Amino acid sequence: MNLTIDQGNSSAKVSVFDGNDIVAVARFDLLSISALARIIKAYDVKAAAYSSVRRPDGRIIDLLKKKVKRFVYLDENTPLPVVIDYDTPHTLGHDRIAAAVGAATCAPGKNVLIVDAGTAVTLDIVSSDGHFLGGNISPGLHMRFEALNNYTSRLPLVDYTGEVPLIGHDTVTAIRAGVVGGLVSEIESYIDRIATKLGSVVVLFTGGDCKFLASLLSREVRVVDNLLSIGLNRILSYNENI
Repeated sequence: MNLTIDQGNSSAKVSVFDGNDIVAVARFDLLSISALARIIKAYDVKAAAYSSVRRPDGRIIDLLKKKVKRFVYLDENTPLPVVIDYDTPHTLGHDRIAAAVGAATCAPGKNVLIVDAGTAVTLDIVSSDGHFLGGNISPGLHMRFEALNNYTSRLPLVDYTGEVPLIGHDTVTAIRAGVVGGLVSEIESYIDRIATKLGSVVVLFTGGDCKFLASLLSREVRVVDNLLSIGLNRILSYNENI
């Protein structure tokens, strides 16, 4: 059994794999050492990969090194089954690396646009020959709503649940239409431009808001909830064979 930890800005996702198949997934607002130790014991985990966009938790690293036979902490120096064509690999988010490997695993031989819709929205490109070309970073849905509330004196804090009209008919719907509609238009425009540049592209959505945003697009996209976990598991298997 393999275990992967995807530590994001807001929560940690722990996944257990039997080969390439996911057998268990748990999400934690705060991943405790005791909870992690229970999962390792319950599934007799032999190998683990850990990725974090925050400062890595030394206690988690120490536990994994002690409890599993093979451990990979993902950073810019980790051997990968994709090529990173990024001018500053040391500043590249580990989540974006894992997602790139996941995309190459889920759509081999295809140009892939990854839309990771979480605290931030990243739009990254993996070429058909397995090169991570880079991408864009912009504020996520909740950050956009919070920014309007925080940086104005009278606009209320709104969320994405509720009516999203083309034309807002009150302040709440105007904010929701602007934030949600604006992000959807941003993503669709980028898909069009990338498809024009590369000829064809498979679009994979992941992240906490992926299902909501994907449902609003006027084109076919594929939602892969566990894209980063799939990438981390592939990195584990790749490092086993080098």
